[in-house]
Amino acid sequence: MTLYERYLNGETEKVYEDIHKLGKNAFLPDTIFDIEKVLTETFERVAFNLDIIYKELVEMNYLFKTDVQFNFERPLIKPLPQTDQLLSELNEIVKPFGFVPTSLKLFYKIVGACNFEWDYNTNEDFIWECADPIQIIRSHLVYC
Repeated sequence: MTLYERYLNGETEKVYEDIHKLGKNAFLPDTIFDIEKVLTETFERVAFNLDIIYKELVEMNYLFKTDVQFNFERPLIKPLPQTDQLLSELNEIVKPFGFVPTSLKLFYKIVGACNFEWDYNTNEDFIWECADPIQIIRSHLVYC
């Protein structure tokens, strides 16, 4: 059974462990395709769940930032049409230091970005003390 089939059968944590154990072998041609399928499914689930979380927060009158100047300030940003081009540019920027992880590339391609930060400028009384917002923004993939 492939990693992807096992993942779909509910062995999510075990599949992640097995991928981790592969180390550099995870990038071999006979394994990378299966791993990319697992990551694609993972981020499709992330996108689905973030949509639900966002809708529920809106229902609860969660105060997202309303005075938005930049895309990264919006609660959810679906993948931009030029994501592949922007990732290519990011690859060139980080090339001297390493590479952009496959998981991050797929996150940007499938999920986009999210910023569930409370709008403290409008209301300092955050409704959940000690709660951390979900924030995964495209700082290198930002434009208005």
